[in-house]
Amino acid sequence: MTGIRSTTGLVSGLDIGSLVTAIINAERAPAARLETRTKALQATQAGLGQLQAQLLSLSSSAVTLNSRTTFSSLSLTNSDPAQVAVSTKTTSLAGTYGFQTIQLATSHRVASKGVSDPSAALGLTGQVAIRRGGDLSRPVKLDLLNDGQGVRLGQIKITDRSGAAATVDLRNSVTSGDVVDAINNAGIGVSASVLDGQFLLRDTTGQAGNLTVAEVGSGHTATDLGLAQSVASSTLSGNTVLRVTDQFTLGLLNDGNGLQQTAGSDDLRLHLASGANVDVNLDDVKTIGGVVNKLNAAGQTGNTFTAALVNNRIVITDHTTGSDALSVENLNGSNATDVFGLKSSASGNVLTGTRLIPGLNSVLLKNLRGGQGIEQPGSISLTDRTGATATVDLSSAQSLDEVLNAINTATTGGGAPLALKAELNSAGTGIVVRDSSGSTASNLIIADVGGGTTAANLGIATDTASNEATGSALGFRQVNEATSLDNYSPQGFRVSSGSFQIKDSAGNLKVVNITSAVKTIGDVLDRINASGSLVTAKLNSSGDGIELVDNAGGTGTFSVTDLGGKAASDLRLTNTAVTGTDGKQRIDARQALTVDVVATDSLAAIGAKISLLGGTVRASVSSTGAALNGFRLSLQSTSSGQAGRFQVDDGGLNLGFNAVDVGRDAVLRVGGTDSTATVLTSSSNTFTNAVSGFDVTALKVGTTPATITASPDTQKIETALQSFVNSYNAYIDTATTLTKFDSTTGQRAALQGSNTPLNIQLKLNTLFNRVTGTEGAPIRSLADVGIRLTAGGKLSFDSSKLDTALQDHPNEVRTLFTDTTTGFGTAFSTALDQLNNATTGSLTAQVNGVQKTIESLQKRVKDFDSQLAVRQQRLEQKFANMETILSGLQSQQGTLTTLTSVLANLRGTSSSG
Repeated sequence: MTGIRSTTGLVSGLDIGSLVTAIINAERAPAARLETRTKALQATQAGLGQLQAQLLSLSSSAVTLNSRTTFSSLSLTNSDPAQVAVSTKTTSLAGTYGFQTIQLATSHRVASKGVSDPSAALGLTGQVAIRRGGDLSRPVKLDLLNDGQGVRLGQIKITDRSGAAATVDLRNSVTSGDVVDAINNAGIGVSASVLDGQFLLRDTTGQAGNLTVAEVGSGHTATDLGLAQSVASSTLSGNTVLRVTDQFTLGLLNDGNGLQQTAGSDDLRLHLASGANVDVNLDDVKTIGGVVNKLNAAGQTGNTFTAALVNNRIVITDHTTGSDALSVENLNGSNATDVFGLKSSASGNVLTGTRLIPGLNSVLLKNLRGGQGIEQPGSISLTDRTGATATVDLSSAQSLDEVLNAINTATTGGGAPLALKAELNSAGTGIVVRDSSGSTASNLIIADVGGGTTAANLGIATDTASNEATGSALGFRQVNEATSLDNYSPQGFRVSSGSFQIKDSAGNLKVVNITSAVKTIGDVLDRINASGSLVTAKLNSSGDGIELVDNAGGTGTFSVTDLGGKAASDLRLTNTAVTGTDGKQRIDARQALTVDVVATDSLAAIGAKISLLGGTVRASVSSTGAALNGFRLSLQSTSSGQAGRFQVDDGGLNLGFNAVDVGRDAVLRVGGTDSTATVLTSSSNTFTNAVSGFDVTALKVGTTPATITASPDTQKIETALQSFVNSYNAYIDTATTLTKFDSTTGQRAALQGSNTPLNIQLKLNTLFNRVTGTEGAPIRSLADVGIRLTAGGKLSFDSSKLDTALQDHPNEVRTLFTDTTTGFGTAFSTALDQLNNATTGSLTAQVNGVQKTIESLQKRVKDFDSQLAVRQQRLEQKFANMETILSGLQSQQGTLTTLTSVLANLRGTSSSG
């Protein structure tokens, strides 16, 4: 019993919880080792994170070095800020530039004749139409001459046949018109004009010396203008300096009236002598050379025909045989035969097209009268007021300058010149022929000969006792099938999408839809003509819009009404129909502002009507201060420059509009020397990229160039480089701290023993030591701008060396850092991205790898602890069961003790009895 009691006491006295904990702790030793390893990896991860943070900061500095803005920031000095204002862009290059304002932009303005009371009714009935363009004077820019090589601007010396000489300054000339005007204002007996692609000089002195044009100094201007000659004649015909080349864009042809096409469809059909047809698609063609190439590609199969560009014309040669005549026709709504002059009849197997361009300052006759041209070209007879006569043959004339030249050089049968001069009228819209003889012996007579219509179509046919024959406006075509709808509305915006209803004179209704697929006037014409209405849509005779002709023959009123949107209004189709001489009603939808004038309208009321229309012009009544008829109606273009010029047709109301200011472009001379200077124009006074990266605003006319000095902003660049150096050195400090080993304490830093910091440093050092550019170039490495590697792997920066480099070679410094291929900024940013990119960077991959290992170890520890938790529960249950058993044994031991005592007592009682 004693033994049992002793055993029970020992077991019951134990702390079961402590016992179980001790067992579990002993068994958890492997997990503890895993946790120790995890902590070490977390320290490594933190160290790599610090490197990443430093590289991110360094990346920001590198981005600054890779930005052109850093090195393009320039400080400007302007010798004449009152003449020009200059601003820079990121593409600006340091240097010295010269800008001279030759002419400021002006807005076109016209004024009516005066009235005494602007509010009084004028008693006039009719219509006033205002339209842009229509000017028959179309001088070409000099940079188009000499096959696009232009003219080297300078001065020329002209000596007339009397020996009088003048130096003509052409340094600021922009167009052929500027050259002609400068010569005509030279003050000697020489007049200048143009014919086709030549400049013509005529001596007016009647003397016998030579007419001479020579260079001034070492210039080349006379040569480039084709005028460097000396002739014993009264006429000096310059060499041809303007001709159509393969590179002429389609917009330069046909007086700017473009090519109408249906994408994906053929545009031309050539009918050959053999009877075969060859169709040609001109999609994506941009130049006349491209047109010729397309033609030749089509004719290559079977060697059927060839095309060539000859003397400003397309010439097609048919290589087939047969009885059919070679001809060309349009397909699928194209106007290609008109644009490329291929309406001509063939001569044998050769079709020679008409001229593609009019010359140095003219228009093609075929584009007059709204594109109707001359109905029957022929000869005209001229009689001046002395009675002298001449006949000039204009049957082959194709440009207006040929007509003017023929009249001005007309001579009698005896060779005597007529006292007639033909030129454009003051508005530039028609021809005026003036007699200078002073005689009244005869009428001024201009008439067609032999059934021709040239004089009649040009509006100069006359038989009058007057010294002047003023032709009507010739309706120069500026709207054709290819005219875009993008800015066609009266306000200069795109024509709205929508539908409109056509009601013919018989009451028939048809609806036409104008969608976003309708791009050009030709598309509009096609939609209307395909609507099934008894109305024909075509280009109008004034060359500035659409004409609708009612063919229904009814008694009702022909009209067009918008249904949804305002497409018809934007196209001017809602104008009132007018009955023509043929009895048909017509709507003339001119691209013009038109106002109806009634008898009760005053000058101010007419101005108010014009102002309500908006768009092209602003109207106002102004006072001249004159005591008599001091009020005028002034119309001013809403757009400055030559593009803002407009014409006013008062339809015979005799309002007397005349130009007060002619719309002119601003002219800016760029460069300081004659040989290198260029002359630019702008419809406003702002010249964007006058020199690459420099915008110039002309403020006033200058007599000498303003000198602009653009110097690098050295402080901004120095700050950027110093920031980069500091960021890199901070990285080196961080890397050094993370890799050190304390020999005294034996403590290792987080990345001690890791190759990563060293590998990064070596990768970047390669870039610091890199040399780029060609041998002998002044700036090829960072050392050339003061950045060097020092002991310990850090960078040093000598700002004085940078200052010198920027002063001597600013553009090369920018290239060193920002060149998209070899620039340091690009290379360094690429290297950092390879290290630190969030998805592909090698350092990022290393950090992610460590994280994965940490997560794996943490999972193993978690799994091990889960297993130990189960074991702990089992041990605790086992010891609890043992406690229960021991408790039972102890209870049994107590019972036995009691029984033993009872038995002992019983034995004692028995003995005593």
